[in-house]
Amino acid sequence: MKLLALRCPVCEHPLTPGEDDLVILCPECRSAIHIGDDGLSRINIQYAAPAAGAGVTQWQPFWIFQGQVTILKRTTQSGGSQKEAAQKMWGQPRHFYVPAWDVSLRKAQEIGSRMIELQHSYQAIAQPADVQLTSVVLSAEDATKLLEFIILAIEARRSDWLTDFQFTLDLGQPKLWALPTYQDQIVAVSQ
Repeated sequence: MKLLALRCPVCEHPLTPGEDDLVILCPECRSAIHIGDDGLSRINIQYAAPAAGAGVTQWQPFWIFQGQVTILKRTTQSGGSQKEAAQKMWGQPRHFYVPAWDVSLRKAQEIGSRMIELQHSYQAIAQPADVQLTSVVLSAEDATKLLEFIILAIEARRSDWLTDFQFTLDLGQPKLWALPTYQDQIVAVSQ
């Protein structure tokens, strides 16, 4: 077995990623570095503007997609009393938010669902000088799979006893965003 030292491709500083880390910040130059099967590369991260006066303690990574859900079939035991609400929600293009850090499936579903329902949009800012970014452990491909689960969870919460929900997703390329948090609450505001 041969061990290789990982070095930032921007500044050559040694990197010490965790076992599951896919994107980390270089401690020297603060570049976001993607750790992939083909090596290390710089990756672009958009940082969201925090709410005025918010004391940001951490930045949480999200994959954010722009796209649309098309409902193919929605069957319920109670006759579909929420079908119109589902059509209204999914019948227009929207942003989809998928937590990209190490978080439980249940928590990812809760966070993603809430953000999809609220439809915040974020204003990008330059990378803050003292940013503490939680490592990215979820790939963009896996984020797409998790997004399908989040959409299904949103529909399952409706009050009409969902028995079957089939849909397609038409998504653009995901973008990696860092959203500011304070005491585990996202503090960025709609723009």
